[in-house]
Formats: sequence, C-alpha cells, structure tokens
Amino acid sequence: MKEFKLISRQFRRVAGDLLNAQDTYEAMRLATRFIMYIENEPILFDFISKNNVTEFDMKTIIQEKGYHDKFDIPININEEIAFIYQLLKYSTENFDRYDTVSLSYAIYRGATFADSIREFNRVVVKLLVNHITDYLEEKAIEMGIDERPNAKVLVQGNVGQLNFTETGNIQANQQTNSQNSNEELLSLAKELIAALKEEKIENSADKEDAIDFVGEATNAIESGEQPKPSVIRRARESLNKIRTVVDDSTFLAMQIDKVVQAFGSMQF
Repeated sequence: MKEFKLISRQFRRVAGDLLNAQDTYEAMRLATRFIMYIENEPILFDFISKNNVTEFDMKTIIQEKGYHDKFDIPININEEIAFIYQLLKYSTENFDRYDTVSLSYAIYRGATFADSIREFNRVVVKLLVNHITDYLEEKAIEMGIDERPNAKVLVQGNVGQLNFTETGNIQANQQTNSQNSNEELLSLAKELIAALKEEKIENSADKEDAIDFVGEATNAIESGEQPKPSVIRRARESLNKIRTVVDDSTFLAMQIDKVVQAFGSMQF
C-alpha cells in the first residue's frame, strides 16, 4: 500500500512537471523523464503494454503533418493511449526541441513556443495522463477491497492516496455524525471555491467546471438536500483534472484532496 501511494504521488509530480513546462528544451527533458518513469514502474508499464497494441509509423506521421495540422488522435481509447505514448517516446528519442511536435498547436499571431507547448500538453499529453490516473485510481480501489474486505475505500487526491474506515458501526453512527460532516464539508468546499477563483489555472474550462459543480453540491447541502450523484462525480472529475497540475505543497492541493475525499465518503 505504501509503495503504491508513493508511485501515485511521484507520477502526479512527473506528469504535472511536464504539463506545466514552457521552455522547449526543458519540456523535452521532462517528457523524457515522464516516459522513463512510466517504463521503469511495472504497474504503469503494464498498463501501457496492455493498450499499446497498435503500431504507428511516427516518423512518417510527423514528417507528413502539415505546418498548420494537428495530430489525428484515434477515437478508440486503446489506440489513443498507444498513439500518444508512441508519439512522446519517438519525440524524446529523436528530437531535442519539444516544439518540433507542439508548434502547430499555437500558430496564431503573437503565439510563442511556450503557448504551443502548453496547448499541445493540454490537448494531447493530458489525455494520456488522465488515462493513467484513472487506471491508478481503479487499482487503488481494487487493492483496498482485496486487502481489507471490511473497509470503506476513500480515494484521496488524483491517483489514489488511500484511506480506510472500518465499516462495522458506520451505519449506526452515520445519522449522529451527518450534521457535523455536512458542516465540515461546506466549510471545506467554500474555502476551496475561494482558492480556485484566486488561483491562475491554465485550463480555464476545468477551473470553471470545478467551481460550478462544487458550488452546485454545496448549494444542495445548504438547502438540506442530498447532492445528485452525477454532480458529485463531475465535481470530483473536474477537481482531479486540476490536481494533476497543482503543486502538492500548496493550500489549493490540500483543499482539493480534502474535498475529493469528503465527496467520496458521501452515501447515496
């Protein structure tokens, strides 16, 4: 369990560093580290290997791509994972500059290499990061169920920091603790919304989604209603996306983890 949590945390760090890169040489260095980390961790490479079933001619794909063209990402999830992994691996092995593959993602007037790198990471690389984080979260849940069948698994953070609560007397205590729990959740959620509004986040759509869905859940609780499961799910998904690009040591990161954990423990 401890080793798995360390892998999850380290992957968040490695992925977050790449997603936040701006310099073309530094981005390539971080992409190399990203690929190396995946290939050197059996649990991650096993996931890649299971999905890397289609071989793409990356040399030809890159050479034949027009200056204004973006990569044609496959629709099938397995092929999407394989394509992006192979694209990054080929690039790290054959190029020194990240903008060799990212440049066409920001060709508007005044765009810089940093703009193209951020957009490429947002549109392409983040798809692979999200697939891996989803996989790690699923594995975290499976491991919790296998190790402690009488435990309730709380997935904290984007890729599965595990906490357990024995279920023996949960139902008996649930009603007594419900009000205090709701008050604590409301306080955490309001603090998180305020922090999100102040934080500069590159993907404004993810930021707005998180604020909207957390706010909708908060409003329901304040009205004495149970938030819809779909609202909680979307709130957690949007927060998890933001969590990949937020430094672990920040107040925002800690608030996201607390709220995601609180949402995960809600009973429907």
